[in-house]
Amino acid sequence: MEAKTYTNRNNARRAGVAAGVPAELVEITVHKNGDEVRFGWKAMEAAAPAADAATADTVVTTSKPKKAAAPKVERIEQNGVKRPGPGKCLEVWEYLDQHGNMKPKELQPVAEAKGWNINNVQIELYQWHKFNGINGRTKAQ
Repeated sequence: MEAKTYTNRNNARRAGVAAGVPAELVEITVHKNGDEVRFGWKAMEAAAPAADAATADTVVTTSKPKKAAAPKVERIEQNGVKRPGPGKCLEVWEYLDQHGNMKPKELQPVAEAKGWNINNVQIELYQWHKFNGINGRTKAQ
């Protein structure tokens, strides 16, 4: 009886896996008959266990090492607005905490000097107002 052959390598590998052989142990064979090329498969022998116990315990990884999780920062919520976490937004909020209520046009030169995005600074100003309960120019009662 002649072994079954397939038209391409992928089909031969699939047949080997379907027969219960692990994919890494399927060996593809090439059968030429004139101009026709067909592919078959056979099971390879499993690699012999390592002679040295130390080499058997070593693990080789090809992925990047995982980064340590960033520490979770507790964010204060007030008036339905959360205070921002570390970053540029927090820098704006800290500046506003120190200098009090400002108008957007007063804050624009500061933003340019510190390299902040002007549009983002205005958004953070309005969020800071809402967080602190400032309506217009006076504090809410």
